[in-house]
Amino acid sequence: MMGIVGVVGRVLLGLFFLLPGLMKAMDPAQGLELMVARDVPFHVPLFWASVVIEVVFGAMLVFGLQAVIAALVLAGLTLAINIGVHNFWAVPEDLMRAELQLFVKNTAVMGGLLVAAAWAYSKR
Repeated sequence: MMGIVGVVGRVLLGLFFLLPGLMKAMDPAQGLELMVARDVPFHVPLFWASVVIEVVFGAMLVFGLQAVIAALVLAGLTLAINIGVHNFWAVPEDLMRAELQLFVKNTAVMGGLLVAAAWAYSKR
């Protein structure tokens, strides 16, 4: 039973990155605009690097390929996005609540990714 729960959790976490990564690749304007608004340096290459990471490592997590590495890379990406894009402490007050909510949600996703990495490692 717990094996099924772990697999479903891993797949859902992978899809959380894979599907948005594909959508960003098809329509990059909104993501690039957000990065410009947050003064992210080198926003174009960093945007495309994040898309590749989301798609490749999200798919790896979905299919259980090197799941430990995939989960840890995605956790690192999520941390970088939290600091660079959802930096609620540095946005105007009218955006702070929404950015704080995204920051907290992403922090929970990072926790899930760390659990997925630990679970996948224990199955080796």
